[in-house]
Amino acid sequence: MNEFLLTDLIAKTRAEVHLFGQSRSTQYQFDLAWRWLSDYFVLHGQTIFSEQLANQYVKECKKKLVLGFMKIWRYKLIRRSTQFLKDYLNQGNVTWKHYSFHRMQLTKTTFINLRENFLTKLKEEQKGNGTIQFQETLTLQFLKYLEQNGHIDVGSVDLTTISQFIPFIAKQYQPTSMRTVLSALRVFLRFMEEKDLTSIPLHNAAVLSFGRKTLIIPTLTYEEEKKLFIGLNRDTGADKRNLAMILLALRLGLRSIDIIHLKLDDIHWKQNTLNIIQEKTKTSLILPLLPDVGNAIADYILNKRPVSIEPYIFLRSTAPYRKMLGRSSCYGVSVKLMRKAGIRQKKGDRKGFHCLRHSAAARLLEAGTPLPVISSVMGHRDKDSTKIYLSTDLEHLRSCALGLDGLEVTRQELL
Repeated sequence: MNEFLLTDLIAKTRAEVHLFGQSRSTQYQFDLAWRWLSDYFVLHGQTIFSEQLANQYVKECKKKLVLGFMKIWRYKLIRRSTQFLKDYLNQGNVTWKHYSFHRMQLTKTTFINLRENFLTKLKEEQKGNGTIQFQETLTLQFLKYLEQNGHIDVGSVDLTTISQFIPFIAKQYQPTSMRTVLSALRVFLRFMEEKDLTSIPLHNAAVLSFGRKTLIIPTLTYEEEKKLFIGLNRDTGADKRNLAMILLALRLGLRSIDIIHLKLDDIHWKQNTLNIIQEKTKTSLILPLLPDVGNAIADYILNKRPVSIEPYIFLRSTAPYRKMLGRSSCYGVSVKLMRKAGIRQKKGDRKGFHCLRHSAAARLLEAGTPLPVISSVMGHRDKDSTKIYLSTDLEHLRSCALGLDGLEVTRQELL
């Protein structure tokens, strides 16, 4: 069997995969998966590709999937990208295969029915798709945890059980995500209490102060914004599309999911407005179509948008010309452009469209726009959500700083 440095094998396999004619976003996803695999090999001190170590990596990912700690799309991407490497190693080319897999499932009827009733309630309350999907995952993780720890029904769950589940689930989420996790858990526990399935106020064990989000939200500086636009080649169809998408987030503050779902009929050119139903909140949002945003969208539609019967404005740049796929497409666009512009490349820097959306709110705040107006523009259902942008207004924050007069200390006190 041939031996390859992992980096060399990835380079040769990437060239083979390129022949499939996949979109740029798909190619980016494969590169991302190979980077994860490379990190795993580095962790195990291995530079030569090893099928045994690669299989071990996929097996560990499968375990996370079955336990509900990894998204389906991520596992499928990891498995396929790893198989491509093994194909090239063993046969000198890459073949496209289809695989089957099994998700984590509940086995006890009481838990299955409880979860279905809870999700039905959320749908009846018209909760957002993102909220329902997250609750689907979290309730599955929680109830499976109960099954694995010998609980027959939720009546045997006590505060200790909840306090033990929290550090267990915390291993699978970022610390900044735990506030959302605990909030979702509290909603489910309250549902159990409302249904008289427990006499204990279990929701009290899910303390929301855990892992609070940072108060300083990421935004682009004016210099970074300038570099971002300089890096765009306005002659290609992909860059004309990307420019329009970036301006929608940076100027109007649209969420990436709303940009992806934006339709031709949503633009009212005579009124210079953009009218949508937000995917997250299911509420109507009407925004003024600013000149640079409108011009960028029109330029893409008239000159570079592929001919298609699709009602959506933004399409893939390669055949088949369909709607771009979800938030990952937007993320791939922003990551590529920021890398090209040489901005936000430090470890931990946020690079997604949400950073552009934050920047739109920060610009409004800087201009003295009242918070209720910013809340309306950003499409917030909860007005208090807009307060997080106060951390971006450095000039006004400086005016709030207190002096240290009268608080002087001696050198001895500093020892």
